[in-house]
Amino acid sequence: MEGQVAASELARVRILSALDDEALQRLAAAAFTRRLAANQILFVGGEPSEHLYVVRSGQLRVLTTSPHGEQFVLSTVSAGDVIGELSLLDRHPRSADVVAAELSELIAVPAEVARSVLEGDPRAVLAAACELAGQVRRLTGTMGDLVFLDLPRRVAKLLLSRSTTTSDGKAVSNLGASQSVVAAQLGVSRQSVSKALSGLTRHGWIEIDGRSVVLRDQAALRRYVES
Repeated sequence: MEGQVAASELARVRILSALDDEALQRLAAAAFTRRLAANQILFVGGEPSEHLYVVRSGQLRVLTTSPHGEQFVLSTVSAGDVIGELSLLDRHPRSADVVAAELSELIAVPAEVARSVLEGDPRAVLAAACELAGQVRRLTGTMGDLVFLDLPRRVAKLLLSRSTTTSDGKAVSNLGASQSVVAAQLGVSRQSVSKALSGLTRHGWIEIDGRSVVLRDQAALRRYVES
């Protein structure tokens, strides 16, 4: 146990926001914080589900691993997101591995305490169900992309989804990870991602700057994804 947790901090978490002050205080009293270094494993699939985690800072990858050691990133989670709500509700073991992509800090709430609090408040159960529904929708979209989009278009769509505008008006997509991690998220090899980025660069649509990508022609990228 590394630190104390305030009830007000838990109140900002979507899955817990419907709880009253008494319930939040109960969770806060049982919670503690954990720090993970980059590439440190939080848990692996098949382990018992003993805690619900809230990401306080940093970023983690939720991934599945094949019998041959190949990894596919199901999603990434960052500040304010929750890890472990599925196992919290169905009491089954962890369904995937979770690894810190960078230095991260988590709030850990014992599963039995969290389950008891949620079961006592129908609004909280509904919030948990809505959170899970959102995950299913995102995974459905991912599966659709795997079926209907080739890799260069999936890379282009990823760049567009992560783009922000800088103070000088440039559209920049920060991949936030190495090409190997992006490849795992897309279910392909690092070399394939590099080739796709090179193709988009040759078209003049993007410009690579380290781990950031300048989107020189967002409209062309969107047309390409939709074609």
